[in-house]
Amino acid sequence: MKITDITAAPLLMASSNQPMTFFVVRVTTDDGRTGHGEACDCFGVSHPTVLARIVEDVFAPALIGTEVGAGGPAVEPVLAATRRTLGGGTVAAQARSAVAIALTDLAAQAAGVSVSAAAGRVRDDVRVYVGSSPFLESGPAAQHLDRLAPALERGVDMVKMRIGLDWRAALRVLAELRGLLGNGVEVAVDASEFFTLADALGIADGLADLDIAWLEEPLPYEQRGAIAELARRTRVPIAYGEHLFTVGEAAEALAGGVTVVQPDASICGGIEPARAVAALAAATGARAVGHHHGGVVSMAANLHVAASSPGIDVLEFPVHLDPLLRDSAGLDLGLSAIVGGRLPVPTGSGLGVTLDPGFLDRAALPVGGR
Repeated sequence: MKITDITAAPLLMASSNQPMTFFVVRVTTDDGRTGHGEACDCFGVSHPTVLARIVEDVFAPALIGTEVGAGGPAVEPVLAATRRTLGGGTVAAQARSAVAIALTDLAAQAAGVSVSAAAGRVRDDVRVYVGSSPFLESGPAAQHLDRLAPALERGVDMVKMRIGLDWRAALRVLAELRGLLGNGVEVAVDASEFFTLADALGIADGLADLDIAWLEEPLPYEQRGAIAELARRTRVPIAYGEHLFTVGEAAEALAGGVTVVQPDASICGGIEPARAVAALAAATGARAVGHHHGGVVSMAANLHVAASSPGIDVLEFPVHLDPLLRDSAGLDLGLSAIVGGRLPVPTGSGLGVTLDPGFLDRAALPVGGR
């Protein structure tokens, strides 16, 4: 099964909050199959045309005419050949992730099984937590609770809230929201890399008595020494993942005090590396939670990672992306599919996602930008 074409597709689609840009890759083979992959940079994709150029100029010329392989193995030689020029992280990793997911999709299709069945499925549905985008300080606790209510009504028992620059006000709102949610709902906090070590310590102190599952990305991910110092001085678990682009970077983070890792197949190199990060977390006593902030292809990929990784106990579900989590054949990975706080894993061959032939054209990012 040889690769005959690779299409790089920058997309513009509407979430329930706003229009957002995304990036999907379609890989076609000589036996007529198509596989899809999707990249993420932590919030859809901010620069999809950059990823398109990397795929078109680097990955496509190297891979067209070669055998599909099984995702990672097919793209590793391209990574090795370009590491010194493109690097192994950020946009290069995101582009590689989309291509690798598409190849894994094709390999499982050829075998007639789902991606997670091929990898060793351990669960048929995955617990999800709801990520809410508005900063806590943007409104009262009751307003945030109203936004979370549709997911809570479907049995979701974990939420993640965001802290903005006015973190003292955010902590006051969080304390009230924590009381409204009650002890039956797990709460995590995302700090979006906004803060200095001094502020991060203040935030961690404020969270210490609120029974918080983790404090996510309080400092820029490259400030490893400061992250280690923060982890040493707080009892709040520290989480990183959406800016860890390789298994080696995840290992370094775990050695530096991070106790929650967040693998995302659309960021860290594909489904196989994401599973490897989850296994590494399990081996070192850390918690592994799935990250997701893309469309239906990325959600399917990360569901398959979680379904075949015993150590992953929950996967992110950004509530504002609900309109984008259905495919062309009726597969529903959105809010309406959540039952008892869990999302079913696709059972079709490959990723189990079907995108009709005209989808990439209809959702194409207009030339010149948003």
